[in-house]
Amino acid sequence: MDDFRCVWNEEMNSNDIIANKSSLAMIIDSRVQKQEKKGIHYPKIQPKKSTYYDKFQEIYSKKCAYCECILQEKDSYSQIEHFHPKSLYPQEVVLWDNLLPACGRCNAHKGDHNTVKIPIINPYKDVPKEHLSTQAFRLYPKTDMGNITITRLNLNDNNRLCIPRFKLCNEVNEKLGHMKDTPDLLDQRNRLYSLLTACSKSGEFSAFCSHTLHSNTDYTHIKNLLSENEYWDDELAKLDEETKSIALESR
Repeated sequence: MDDFRCVWNEEMNSNDIIANKSSLAMIIDSRVQKQEKKGIHYPKIQPKKSTYYDKFQEIYSKKCAYCECILQEKDSYSQIEHFHPKSLYPQEVVLWDNLLPACGRCNAHKGDHNTVKIPIINPYKDVPKEHLSTQAFRLYPKTDMGNITITRLNLNDNNRLCIPRFKLCNEVNEKLGHMKDTPDLLDQRNRLYSLLTACSKSGEFSAFCSHTLHSNTDYTHIKNLLSENEYWDDELAKLDEETKSIALESR
């Protein structure tokens, strides 16, 4: 959704997605011999055994554009989704900007919902943080569009989403707790780098994990300690900014 947009990611914004999708489109077109077939990309990325299918998924960090779960590469759970449903807008079936990676759960809940007449958050164009907040691993709306999105896609599905979010966020808190007591500052720095990477845009449920990370006072303590002892470096600073940018706000 720049976080549901590019799978909940404000750092990797719509310009990055447009550039990456345009690059892939050029590669596909360069290998198409018939002029009338150029510009028609959906048939090329739709088959799961296609190299283009994998490259398309990589643009979105292989995550569902709606719920942030990691897409299963070897089964039907991973699907190419039409944001404006093909049943209502057949003229947009092959439009590049209308194609998103989605899990089967979200795709089934969205169904033939008319996204033109009753808009939901568009993962390609919208900033979810403007429409959504979080509390206790659940999503809450800031706007009417946020409310419609949560309800339509069942984004507070307890078993499929809320519990997995809790488990990952709890792991973030546990790692910070252990890290704070690590006497070796270089080891502490390296552990923090790994944790920040896991919470970054490519990680599962990264908007929630980043929220948990930046809400934990242990993180602030570790960051200050590393800074005071000159172990805080550009790599950590970049990941700190990225995770801060994708973290959902508290309700």
